[in-house]
Amino acid sequence: MLNQSSGTAPEMIEEYEVLFTEHTGITVLMPKIAALNCGLEIPVSFKISPENPRDILISAGGKKAILKNLKKNYLDAAASCGFITFYETKDNEIIRCTPCYALAPIFDTAASRS
Repeated sequence: MLNQSSGTAPEMIEEYEVLFTEHTGITVLMPKIAALNCGLEIPVSFKISPENPRDILISAGGKKAILKNLKKNYLDAAASCGFITFYETKDNEIIRCTPCYALAPIFDTAASRS
């Protein structure tokens, strides 16, 4: 899957930790990624991948990333709340917080939520 606007493959996010609460949904702690280097004025959005219903497709200003293999209960929480908060880290320090909002529809018709 290539980024159509840039012709490059999306960044794969495979190392992360998830914090979950019923009231605030999910928070993802992960290493800093280039796809979120977009500035505060650029909205960051997500949807469930039609190719793998455990992956989240993240878009920001034409850049893309894929959060791989998220547990179903976290996917359900993200869909229910309509957002995910990403905390990016470097050397075990949080360096950036990015809210990410769901695109409607969050699930493509081809995606199965099993």
